Amino acid sequence: MTQSNDTHREISEDAPPRSRRLQALSVVASVVLPIAAAYIVFYTGVGMPDATVNEGSLLEPPRNIQSLPLMEQGRAPLQLEAEEPKWRYLIVPGQDCDNACEELLYTSRQVHVRLGEKARRVERLLVNTAPLSPERREQLAEKHPRLRFVTLPAAQLDSLLQGTSHSTIDYPSALLVDQQGYAMMVYNNEHSGNQLLKDIKRLLKYSYEQ
Repeated sequence: MTQSNDTHREISEDAPPRSRRLQALSVVASVVLPIAAAYIVFYTGVGMPDATVNEGSLLEPPRNIQSLPLMEQGRAPLQLEAEEPKWRYLIVPGQDCDNACEELLYTSRQVHVRLGEKARRVERLLVNTAPLSPERREQLAEKHPRLRFVTLPAAQLDSLLQGTSHSTIDYPSALLVDQQGYAMMVYNNEHSGNQLLKDIKRLLKYSYEQ
């Protein structure tokens, strides 16, 4: 009888911590699972009504850019994996940043401005296959103070997109890169600023912030 009572007492003492752990797991799951599900739905489109599918064109499969030999003009090689995780627009103009390129830069700048306090979680990089002249770079920098200027050999850019749904990408285009360094969506001048803004606001909502 004594042994039975001792056993019952041990079980009773164990129950509250186990219950608290289950409650904690339930709370975490209720927060994490909806965010994870929304993130997956956004990337895949599975379960998403046609009227709310992302505005940009998905890059399939996504490609990691962190190993690319990006060079920031006037600085050392760009190592994105060592920088603060951000969403990034890689704006690729083709041979040079002509009027069409400036139009896309303007659209992306307006999106950046309209993000308000969330703008610090996003940045824009102009990716040329050869360095811009100092005069041209100064012109663009004056219009786009937060724009970063980088170069990437044309062969590396072609290799990045080879075998994807955008292997014959039109220039200029903007590749949207997630916080893990994966290029996953493509925009061009056929997309409005509102379309870019709609996508990035949703992604910022469902992604982590350091």
